[in-house]
Amino acid sequence: MRLTEVMRPWAILSAAALALVVSGCSYVYARATYDFHPYPGSPQVLYELGAEDLAGLAAGAFGPGIETVEQRQYLPFKDKAAIRVYVFNDRKHYAAFSRTSILTRGSSTTDEVYLSEKLRERPATLPNILVHELSHVHIRRYTGTLRYVSDVPSWFAEGMAVWVSAGGGAENVTPQDALAAIRRGIRFARKESGSLFGAFGESSNGLEPHMYYRQASLFVEYLHQSRPDDFRAAFVGILRGERFRDAWPAHYGRSISDLWADFVADRKLARVFDLLKPALGRRVNAPRR
Repeated sequence: MRLTEVMRPWAILSAAALALVVSGCSYVYARATYDFHPYPGSPQVLYELGAEDLAGLAAGAFGPGIETVEQRQYLPFKDKAAIRVYVFNDRKHYAAFSRTSILTRGSSTTDEVYLSEKLRERPATLPNILVHELSHVHIRRYTGTLRYVSDVPSWFAEGMAVWVSAGGGAENVTPQDALAAIRRGIRFARKESGSLFGAFGESSNGLEPHMYYRQASLFVEYLHQSRPDDFRAAFVGILRGERFRDAWPAHYGRSISDLWADFVADRKLARVFDLLKPALGRRVNAPRR
């Protein structure tokens, strides 16, 4: 075995450690030096100078967003007074402070939401993006971060957030386009648990984020509409400690894989495909039973 072959794993680990240190230093610096101001009349919304326009939108959407999430996700927020929304006037500041991609418009942790200056490109989407992130916060405050990441699959968390926010995060893909892609076999992976490593990539199955989010939201919506009471029981059960993979057999009598097969074969979905045929031509056919 060549020496380079022995050293390669160590080189990879060293590079990863260096990246972690650099990222961590940037994060610590951002937390220590960035200056935020509470928005008048809405002290849970904090903004960088220059971001008053976005902060005003966030302040107006925060209360209704909390109400929407609590209604659609069945339980009140745990300690909602602890939630903070940070609004940035600089995309690099947003990425460093939130430790997420500079390309995203919003992100969140267990009790913080981060809104990027990128939202100025489409300011009308800010309320829905805020609700999307609040959906994540709501779930994480019940499950805790470890179980949120390791037990709840990414597709469900994102699908729930898009559904609750009326499309926030999936605006570039229509339900019709998502259904057409599903029919052609272009689908996200229906994992039955989360993952500490690569959860997004594993669930997205290579799909562009808006397509992934829209497909996941359609499946979540189907789970809700097909059996609303059982959906509520399963969702609340997950928040209160049931394992994700066990909640669906317990309340629906079927696994996620079985429920996905039901979704694809559902007569209502078949009628949707029939309606899409004139617009999409030969790309769409009625699903096979």
